[in-house]
Formats: sequence, C-alpha cells, structure tokens
Amino acid sequence: MSQALPTELIEAARRGQRDERLAETLARHCPDLQAEALDTGIHPECQMLAHSLRAHGDADRALSQYFAVALQQYQVVRQLTERLFERPADIDFLDFACGYGRLLRFLVHRLPAGRIHAAEIQTDAVDWVRERYGVDALRSTAAPEDFDPGRRFDMIWAASLFSHLPDGLFGRWLARLAGLLETGGALCFSVHDEVLLPGEITMPANGLRYLAGSENADLDPAIYGTTFVTQAYVEHVVREQLGADVALERLPRLLAHEQDVYVLTVPARDLSSLDGFRRGTRGWLDALRLDPAAGTVELVGWAGSLDATAFDHVEIRLGERLIRQPVGDPTPQVAEVLGHPGLAESGFSCTLELPGTPAPWLSLSAVAADGERALIYCGRLGAGAG
Repeated sequence: MSQALPTELIEAARRGQRDERLAETLARHCPDLQAEALDTGIHPECQMLAHSLRAHGDADRALSQYFAVALQQYQVVRQLTERLFERPADIDFLDFACGYGRLLRFLVHRLPAGRIHAAEIQTDAVDWVRERYGVDALRSTAAPEDFDPGRRFDMIWAASLFSHLPDGLFGRWLARLAGLLETGGALCFSVHDEVLLPGEITMPANGLRYLAGSENADLDPAIYGTTFVTQAYVEHVVREQLGADVALERLPRLLAHEQDVYVLTVPARDLSSLDGFRRGTRGWLDALRLDPAAGTVELVGWAGSLDATAFDHVEIRLGERLIRQPVGDPTPQVAEVLGHPGLAESGFSCTLELPGTPAPWLSLSAVAADGERALIYCGRLGAGAG
C-alpha cells in the first residue's frame, strides 16, 4: 500500500481476504448473495482499508470494519432503490467517486451489471472496478464542468464525496451531478453534519467548515479534505444551484451510522416513500481477550437497533458453535456518542470455551427482532500477525 504500513499487517490482511469463511460470513448478512459468487479481494492500494489498518493495527478488526461499512452502505442503497423506483432492476445507476468498489462488490449481485456505472478520479480504481466487477467505469475529473459521461442516470450515489469538498466545489459538483439525472431521477449524497465537528472547532457563518487532509493522502488537499456542513448550508446551496423546483430529504446519520444522506430530485417529486427508512442494527467489539492456557476467549462489546425495530441478540459463531448472546449492560457513552438513547444499555460480555481445532473462525453479528443483521467482527483466533 502506498501509505506505509508494517509488512506483517498487510500480509495478515491479505490472508484474511482469502479466507473461505469470510465470504460465508458476509453472505449471511446479505440475502441477495451466494458465498461462492462473492469477491472478497480488496485492491492493495485501497485507502479505506489502509485507514482502518492504521487505526486498529489489527488485520481482522480492519477487515471487519471495512466490510461492515460496505454491507451497511449496500443496505442503504438497496432500500433507496426500492423506495424510489417501482422497478429497481431497470434503473441506470451511477456510483460516483466509487473508490475501489466497496459498494460495487455487493451491488452487482442486486442490479444487472449492465445497468451499473462507476466513476472515480483514480485511474487504477477505474481499471479495478471495470475488470473486477464488470461494470461500465470511467475516470472522473478535478473540475466538475469537465466530467461528461455522455449519458444520464436514474440514480446517482455519491458516498463520502461531498463530505470532503471545499466550498465552491461543493455547489459545482452538486449542480453537475444533478444535471446528469433523468427526469424522475434522484441524486443521493452523504455529508458530515456539524454535530460531528470536534469540540474545539467552530462552524463559520456560511455553514461549511473545511479541513485540509483526509484518509486519502493521494488526493490534492486543496480539493479533497474533510468537510462539515449545516443543514441550512446544504439547503442554501441546493436552492442556489438548482432553483426552487427541487425536493430534498435529509436522512440523519444514515451512512455508516455517521454521515447524513440527502436525497434530491429535480424537478421535485414526492419523497414520502422515504418515511420510516430502516437504519438497521449496529455493534462493536471493544475487547477480545484470548487465553490459550485456559482455553477460553472473552468478548466485550455493545450492539443495538438504531430504529423502531426491536433488537434481539448478538449472534456469535465460534467454530461450529452458535451462541445467542443478550445485551443489557450499561453503555451511556455509546448512547451519547451516537445520539441514540436506546443504546444506553446495549453492552454484552461473555467468556467462551475455545474449540479443539486450531485458529477457529469467530464472527459476531447484531441481529434485530425481524432478522436483519449487521456485521460486528469476524476473523480467525490465534492465526498469527494481525
């Protein structure tokens, strides 16, 4: 990877991607998928994985976070296509600023590949998603006015792009992408809301705070940093760039349970189909303590539902064992950080006996009462570095 990481950590991540149990685990979280058809390979220069590896220093935690976010993003897009279009399989879909295809690896199992288009400014990423996922892929541009795909789209998805743009470019890209919509089409884009600003940083009067630098060190910090906006700023820019005949719906903390997603249609159309949008479940493994001498593993974490659907249990798979672990330990900090009072007693802890087999596979999922689930963690215990 271009961003320096320990060799043993990179190798551990590569081994994890090749593990046959990874595809099986991911497929359980996505009914559209068959494990044998799922591509779990990640481009060696993927900045998203590199960012997680650096943050955690552990390959299994980094891969778990990478795929948990990918699955959650896929579930958001699946819902959007179903709620916004009568025949989702017939829409032309553009994944703009697609990176190395974190969403596309799942989306090609939901929509026809011939209906999926992708754009990215990194040339090697364009080549990767075209060759790996069989989608129409083209290179984006630094200037919005230079981007010309030669066609229009029913839905444009721009995840983690506007959350990185400075003032000026924010509005220009908004206008350019909205201008590529078919009549009745929708632009869906994510932002960092002002609530995510670090406490010591203030929001300027215009409603956009731009910080140079991001997890992608390969892109010019003058045009790609980290951006925080107010809802008023987004609404102002939309009106300024697109006029009054626009429908705009904000879905707070929808992407990765952090970024807001805005759904925009021009001309305006009824967006009431987005009412009751499912945010699903979420969880995190705070501690994994392996005790080979005692033959046990201790797990400590939290999990819960982020919408009206009740939470049921944490599903733990250790080797061939299946454990349904309840939650209920106090977790006030989780509720505060995520702004969700229902997570105030979402903690769990348990100590499990290790199977007799070497390096057993461990996976944890947060499961709602209706069976919807989110990946918390997966990997092999005691498998070596990472």
